Amino acid sequence: MVKYLLTLLLLISSLYTSAQELKRLSSKGIQLAPLSSEQLASMNLTAGMRVHKVIPGFTAAEIGIKDGDVIISINDAVLETPQKLFLPELNLRGGDVIKYEVLRNNEKLTLQGKCIANPIETSEKFNVEYGSFPFENGYIRSIYLKPKDKKKKPAILFIPGYPCSSVDNLWVHHPYKKLIYGLAEKGYLVMRAEKPGVGDCTNTPDCATIDFHTEVASFKAALQELKKHPEVDTNNIFIFGHSMGGIEAPLVASGNSIRGIIAMGITVKPWLEYLTEMLRVQNPNLGMDYLQLEKDMRLYETLLYELLVVKKTPLEMVQKNPDYARILKRDFNYTGGDDFLTRNIIFSQSLNDINMIEAWANTECKVLSAWGETDIQTINDFSHRELVKIVNQYHPGNATFLILEGTDHNFVSFPTMEESYKANREGTLVSMYPTKFNNKVVDEFDKWIRSVMVNK
Repeated sequence: MVKYLLTLLLLISSLYTSAQELKRLSSKGIQLAPLSSEQLASMNLTAGMRVHKVIPGFTAAEIGIKDGDVIISINDAVLETPQKLFLPELNLRGGDVIKYEVLRNNEKLTLQGKCIANPIETSEKFNVEYGSFPFENGYIRSIYLKPKDKKKKPAILFIPGYPCSSVDNLWVHHPYKKLIYGLAEKGYLVMRAEKPGVGDCTNTPDCATIDFHTEVASFKAALQELKKHPEVDTNNIFIFGHSMGGIEAPLVASGNSIRGIIAMGITVKPWLEYLTEMLRVQNPNLGMDYLQLEKDMRLYETLLYELLVVKKTPLEMVQKNPDYARILKRDFNYTGGDDFLTRNIIFSQSLNDINMIEAWANTECKVLSAWGETDIQTINDFSHRELVKIVNQYHPGNATFLILEGTDHNFVSFPTMEESYKANREGTLVSMYPTKFNNKVVDEFDKWIRSVMVNK
């Protein structure tokens, strides 16, 4: 089955000015379809990919690429496999020179021009301010969404979930965009920071290869940068951590004076324990046969222990038992080597070493533990209720539990857990983003923040 690939590629380079102004990433703006060896042979080619669609306004359209062209090479890098599209040297920025060798109507052509920078996020109602801050040997892109007045404002650092995905110029119906803009409507300055190696970041480690501690350190650096913003009320800085961001939130807050944390979609359990329970509960609800599940659960016991405690690599485990390859590919997106859940295994290994109970026990700020009632990722309300007990045992009265009624992990409204599972099982979840975002969650978050803010 042909899979179309949207070539949104990143460049990691050292291009920045003395003011750390990062050059914008450039997207190719094409969808590509791989060609079979028979198709290539019929064109007297050994490598290449067919252009399925050219997207107006981006680089490919600007330099004359057309639907149906076969791209042989980009900047002399031959497209032998789809993976070649992600070579570092093909991750280009606005103004960089790009050269395509293409086959069109059996004629080879060379098309060359300058890359067009990705558009920046704009808003009629708010100011969108792009910035950057230093991290390790490079710079990370920051984006501030601000009400247009120049007054000091309560501020929120938004820490997203697990994937190495950009938070820049999000789709209009993306739940994060609706959340962030909803909070700005309430009068908050909201900061987003890319993960290292994502988006416009330059000279930072690759998100897919870093460990948990490095990601936490990047958001600690973002928090320090937020504190410096001239429009921020430093007495009222909050962290909103969603999913993995909620797990990272108490560690990002540690050693920093902030007013509060909102944690949604989290676990307080060790990563190994959480993954095991998740597989036990989710898989039958997503359609797996119970007898197959029980057989696989016995494999998970050894597999996850060896990976996360003994610190073996997925490749070592696959070589030990071919059955591990089957469940790694099915449940952990395994593609080979050190890959585990779309990232290097060291991320999960270092996360599993973290004592989350201790992290929350040491959290001195106010905490809102927000549990989505139909969130299949959190499985149940145990971790969110336990978080409140932990914080309040060591810092009485600091934590509050909030049930987000009929709300899933993505802020989408589902009346029941069964309907939430059904949408995930049938692959219809994203289609519900435009109409099913639960706007009430923004009101609930605002209400809690207002209740714990410091008023001078």
